[in-house]
Amino acid sequence: MKIYILQRHDQAVLDKNLQWTHDTKATDVLYTKHRDIAVNQLVELNAKDIDLRAEIQLCNADAKGRPVILLEALNTQQSSDSDSKSSAA
Repeated sequence: MKIYILQRHDQAVLDKNLQWTHDTKATDVLYTKHRDIAVNQLVELNAKDIDLRAEIQLCNADAKGRPVILLEALNTQQSSDSDSKSSAA
């Protein structure tokens, strides 16, 4: 099953409290089965923060219907960020 989540440019995802988080617990992530609901939420968030760079991500759901977040992709992004910071010093 495919579901939709909202993800910001820095890989943070929107949680159920409408806060951006890097915590990747599937139980805390805001998700929906319908793209139009995700679009509506994104429009509301953009109305509050016009500089927000977020997008709707399609992802797989586990057996309980929660999003499966690719931890390897997030870890790769974080390690490349830390490598670039250490080489700059």
